[in-house]
Amino acid sequence: MMQVKYHKRQLAFTLIELLVVIAIIAILAAFLFPVFAQAREKARAISCVSNQHQIGLAINMYRSDFDEVNPRYRQCPDTPLDTVCVNASPTVLTGPNEIWWAPYDTTLGPEPTTLPLNYLGVKAGFLQTYVKNQQIFRCPSYGLGQVGYAMSYIYNGPMGQADAFVSNPAVYFIWDHKRTPGCANTSTVPSSISSNAPGFRGPFPLDQDLTGTSAHTHYPSRHSDGFNGLKYDGSAKYRKYSNLDTNGATSKDFLANILP
Repeated sequence: MMQVKYHKRQLAFTLIELLVVIAIIAILAAFLFPVFAQAREKARAISCVSNQHQIGLAINMYRSDFDEVNPRYRQCPDTPLDTVCVNASPTVLTGPNEIWWAPYDTTLGPEPTTLPLNYLGVKAGFLQTYVKNQQIFRCPSYGLGQVGYAMSYIYNGPMGQADAFVSNPAVYFIWDHKRTPGCANTSTVPSSISSNAPGFRGPFPLDQDLTGTSAHTHYPSRHSDGFNGLKYDGSAKYRKYSNLDTNGATSKDFLANILP
């Protein structure tokens, strides 16, 4: 009896078929990778807002412990004639007992090659007693700096003021920032709307923050072309930098003693 042999057909992709599959994958990746990147940034922005909420709670506890007076952005006890750092440069150490509101070591510079994992003593900052994790002071979208946020030390801002002084609960107290953890008009370029005089510094002028090698230092664009900010009332949310009011006489964004 004759046996019939059956030959199984070997399945394989041709070169053209492989190229088509690769092209389809590349097209899908081109569409999906930006979506994934946006999703990651959205998660970072949410984490950043959570950080600021926790910082707001710490400030509230500090204020309760100090007769309803807000913390200052920095203290310089080693300079007896300027213990509240009115004339101090934000990048120059004033002495071994200098202390900022957030964990910060001036000797390392704003963006050191290696970021400290833990700060001890005065380097841990004013609010250390009220927080459990020093990492809340770092924005997930800004991995270069010791601190990802700045406290306002704008004249007539909430810093160092009694709670009763603040009539504008929507004033910004903390917000996304690059480099140093304090913000006011330290520009050497005169502005018609904001003073840069020590002790009377207004908001950093928005127009000066949009250009140059240090653009978006004071009002970053790290979160979808905007930044997150903590207001005096404890709310923290996203804000477009483009519609900020940086007028040192009328700004509802930065002045604590005007009506909202």
